[in-house]
Amino acid sequence: MKVLYTNAAASVEEWITNAEASLDSSARKIVGLDVEYDKLSGTYFNPKKAVGPAIQPPDGPSWGRPAASSLVEDSPKEEDITSSPLKWYTFAGFCVAEDRTILSRSKYYVHNVKDIQAIWRDPDNRKRTQGLKDVAGAIIDPIYFEMKDGFGRAEHRMWADPPPLPPKHLEYAARDAYATYEVFRRLDVFERGFFSLFKHPEKKRGRDW
Repeated sequence: MKVLYTNAAASVEEWITNAEASLDSSARKIVGLDVEYDKLSGTYFNPKKAVGPAIQPPDGPSWGRPAASSLVEDSPKEEDITSSPLKWYTFAGFCVAEDRTILSRSKYYVHNVKDIQAIWRDPDNRKRTQGLKDVAGAIIDPIYFEMKDGFGRAEHRMWADPPPLPPKHLEYAARDAYATYEVFRRLDVFERGFFSLFKHPEKKRGRDW
């Protein structure tokens, strides 16, 4: 897994330029989006702010941004990739309502977001509320059922710590971004496949040896 974790605007813009090139050559412009923040704190006077976003394009490394602070350089391209409705990208996330609110506090306004939690659930899982690990484990590989193991309350409290974040946190955020991308990419293929079959039914024929 390759991860770019930086607060340098030049590095961010180079990464985004490469990501845009990858998306331009892709028929389905799907991007995995994950936002990490201290889920255990935040008040009216000191609201929670995003540590990310962590973004996963097709065929490229994940990218993460340190928490919004005086240490972070502004990047016009970074704002463009998340904010411009003219970019026909589909941002795939999981339980995205609060993510979008928190991103807006850092002046990121993400359009065309697909919430996987609202699109699909594992029919064989009896949990009333399923998380990303449940969906990714069912669709990608059972190993994803363990993707959140060993990352508890103590680790989540560290998202708001001054950068740099520990490697464990970078891996966690990148894995979430990749899982949202890969889950939605597969769901997109399944949906288009069912629709294509409905429009163009296969003709009956003998076995194709």
